[in-house]
Amino acid sequence: GTVERRGRANGGSCCGSAVAAAGYVGSVFNGDAEEASPPTVALDAQQYFVGSMLLPYAERLEESEEKMVELPYALYDAQTELIEEIVTGSGGAVAGDGTTAVLGGVQINTPAGYFDYYLPLSFKLYNSNGELVGDLMPPSVKRPFSKIASTFPGALTNVELVDLVAKTLDNKGYDREKTQVATSLCCDEVNRPLETDLSGAFTENFNMGGLAGFPFGGKTSFGAMAAHIPDGGSCLVVYGPHVGVDSTGKVGTVERRG
Repeated sequence: GTVERRGRANGGSCCGSAVAAAGYVGSVFNGDAEEASPPTVALDAQQYFVGSMLLPYAERLEESEEKMVELPYALYDAQTELIEEIVTGSGGAVAGDGTTAVLGGVQINTPAGYFDYYLPLSFKLYNSNGELVGDLMPPSVKRPFSKIASTFPGALTNVELVDLVAKTLDNKGYDREKTQVATSLCCDEVNRPLETDLSGAFTENFNMGGLAGFPFGGKTSFGAMAAHIPDGGSCLVVYGPHVGVDSTGKVGTVERRG
């Protein structure tokens, strides 16, 4: 996973945290490194947990035909476990009959001049008790951009994604002006456009995410977000790792603007 960066002649890893974690996981799996001890200070604590939560997927990554393609899927699975624990354990923070729509997938960053994409992998609805009450997942959509379609079939441009999500939630009775958006996306700046697009359709974004897109804000951040939901409203949670695809079609890198 690389991406072309603004002001840099060459592309770089995308997502850098995920690529580093995959290297650590591979070293542990192959016996070249010991499993790291839990951190005792906050410095780089997030990166430790990215690696530790990816570790159960070591064999799957090492046996994959293309690790940089499999990596975001493994990260998505790891993040899904954490997101579901947060939502089911903290759903009661959503007042009244409000519900929580949770969209999970993979962000796909592309070079300047191209649309960014998001591959939706799950879209679930939870009630205010944190109970799963519905599956909102739309049918897959085939994409004409071959570099994306051949590797991540079903990916949507950010604009298409937001339009589809908004219409799906409209049909569930969501009021867009009373829908609090919360995202758990990697802190890399290439991921901000999706948050901007979501905020344009709903309310301003509440950021729960950290390195590689893991919801390191945990149950505390979910509870804080729920307190911001407008009276009588609900919330939309969007999460997932990200991966770059550069102008040559290489996965794991992307050219940055400039």
